[in-house]
Amino acid sequence: MLDRDLVEREYGYLGEDIYLNIASVAMPPARVRDVCRNFLDDYVSTFCRKIFDDFGSMRRRAGEKLSKLINAAPEEITFVKNTTEGNSILACGYELAVGGNVVVCDLEHPSNLFPWINAQRRGIKVKSIATRHGEIPAESVIAAMDGDTRVVALSAVQYGTGYFSDLKMIGEACRRRKVVFAVDAIQGLGRLKIDVNEFCIDYLSCGGFKGLLGTLGAGFVYCDSGLIRSIVPPYAGYQSTTGHAEPPAVTRDFENLPWHDDVRRLEAGGQNTYGIMAMDKGVELILELGIDEIESHIRGLEAYMRERITDLPRLKILRPADPARWSGIVCVLFPEHAFDAARGIMEKHKIHATLRKGYLRLSIGFYNSREQMEIVTQALMELSVRCN
Repeated sequence: MLDRDLVEREYGYLGEDIYLNIASVAMPPARVRDVCRNFLDDYVSTFCRKIFDDFGSMRRRAGEKLSKLINAAPEEITFVKNTTEGNSILACGYELAVGGNVVVCDLEHPSNLFPWINAQRRGIKVKSIATRHGEIPAESVIAAMDGDTRVVALSAVQYGTGYFSDLKMIGEACRRRKVVFAVDAIQGLGRLKIDVNEFCIDYLSCGGFKGLLGTLGAGFVYCDSGLIRSIVPPYAGYQSTTGHAEPPAVTRDFENLPWHDDVRRLEAGGQNTYGIMAMDKGVELILELGIDEIESHIRGLEAYMRERITDLPRLKILRPADPARWSGIVCVLFPEHAFDAARGIMEKHKIHATLRKGYLRLSIGFYNSREQMEIVTQALMELSVRCN
C-alpha cells in the first residue's frame, strides 16, 4: 500500500489544487525542490569545488537508483539532456545497413519519430504502423517486422492517447528475431513498472522531468552492454574516449578515436549537474514508495474514474479495450466550440491538465486521491452539459 504520510510530506504543498498533468511536466516533490534550492548556494560558497568534487559520486548514486528502477546494471546507464537526444544517439549512431528498416507507429511523439525519419539519410527505411482507434496491438508491431527490420522504436505509453503497449510481447518477438527493441519511456517510467530485462528492451531513453519527478534538461539512456559497441556516437568528447592529451602534451593521432567500450562512449560535453541531482532525488522518492505500489495506486484511481465517466454524453473517452493497456492517462475528446467552457470548468475546480481545443488529457500521479477523482468526475459532467 502506498505510504500516504510520505506522499503528504512531499506533496502537501499542492493543497486543494488537483495536478493531473504529469504527462506534460512533473510537479517536484519537496526533496527535489530542496536540492535545487541549495544547488547554487553550494556552488558559490565553495567556489565551484563542491560541484566538481561531488559530481562523480552523485552520478554514480543516480545511476544506481535508475538501474534499480528499471532492473539494469549501473554500468548500462548514462546521462543525456533529454529523450530526444537519447533517441537520436541510437538513430544516428547504430550500425544500420543500407536497405534496413525501422518499425515505428503513426502515433509517436516527434521525439521518437523524427530521429528515425532523419536517419533515412543513411539509406534506411522507416516502416510506419497505422494505429487503430488510438491503439497499437502488439500483433501489428510484430507483423510489421520483416527480414530487413533492424530496430523497433516504440514509446512505452503514447502521449496522445495514453495507450500502454505490450512491451513484453513485442520485446520477446524482437529478441527472437535479433531486432533491437528501443523504447521511449518518458510517459511511463516512474508511474508504471518498466523492467528492461523482463521486457527484453535493448535501448531505453527517458527525460527526467515527467514521471521521474526531476526538471528539464536532464535524462538518461539505458543501453544493453551487448549493443553498445555497435553504436558510433554522433559526437565525441573526452568523456566518450579512453584518453586525451592533457597540457602541456599535444594530440598526435588525428586518425582514430579510442572510444570507451561501455556506455560512457555515448557521453559528450559537460553534464547537467543540476538536472541530474533533481532526477536523483525524484527517483529516490519513487524507490522509497515502491514502483509496484505507485502503479497499483495510479491504476486504481484510473479505474475508479473511468467507471464514473464512461457514458457521459457528447464526450468521447478514449478507452483501450484491455485494462492492461491503461496507463493512468485518460484522454477526453469534446466539441471544439466548448473549449472556453472547458477551461472555465477546469479553473473552477482547480484542475491542472493538458487542455486544447477539443482535447483534454488527464494524467494521474501517485499524489492524487479518490476524492480528487470525484471532483474530476463532477467537472466532466459539467463539461458534458456545456457541450450542447
